[in-house]
Amino acid sequence: MSAPAFLVEHVAKRTTAPSTSERPHITLTWAQSLDMKIAGPGGARVTLSGPESMLMTHWLRTMHDAILIGVQTVIMDDPRLKIQQVPQDDPTLLPPQPLVLDPKLRMPPTARMLSEWMNNKAGNTTAAGPQLVRQPWIICGQDADDAKAKALEEAGARIVRVELHENGYISPTTFPTVLRDLGLRSVMIEGGSRVLSSFLHAPNRADGTPVVDSVVVTVAPMFIGEGISVVPPGADVGLPGLTFVHTETMGKDAVMVCTLAA
Repeated sequence: MSAPAFLVEHVAKRTTAPSTSERPHITLTWAQSLDMKIAGPGGARVTLSGPESMLMTHWLRTMHDAILIGVQTVIMDDPRLKIQQVPQDDPTLLPPQPLVLDPKLRMPPTARMLSEWMNNKAGNTTAAGPQLVRQPWIICGQDADDAKAKALEEAGARIVRVELHENGYISPTTFPTVLRDLGLRSVMIEGGSRVLSSFLHAPNRADGTPVVDSVVVTVAPMFIGEGISVVPPGADVGLPGLTFVHTETMGKDAVMVCTLAA
């Protein structure tokens, strides 16, 4: 089993190739229904991706240094953010570093990714490839509650404090600097809707190029109806243009690769 050729050609060549640039590569990715929903009512989890496109997502994770989600996704879905669907005996396939955007430290200390780290970190001395377990890093505001920080650290997290935007959220514009300071060259952002929307609406970098480098979207042939959209209601103004790169049919789903237009 090997990575899908279109990911190798259009994503991995950009995220894993040696680079003299300090600019981290940012990929936005999500699965959606035909009516642009990524979750059911109230954020309820809905299975959208078929087995082929789900496997593709795990390959995509191996092509990035880190994987990022918002704290609401942790609260609603309690994800593991692992690469258990790729070949487990290949030591060259490494799991991405889990990152959680959590300005006010709402993440539960009981989250699965924390317990997995605490239960398996000792085994990392002999583990290799997909068997490695990464310590979750939680990115929060400078003034986040110290007691919550201590509880999460005791549960296994690393706390990373950053300056917040005036609206109380972490600014996508300054996020590349956070990545660079953490020694991360690329990140795959999986959601949820508020995080995806904020990066889609982010103003360009100082050099005029978009903050987001790649967009990989899985479209499932189904309708959800009432539910959570990729972009929240009322926030669908000022969305960027996209440049088409590639479309791949994977089982029942269509996977599209795009870049943001400058």
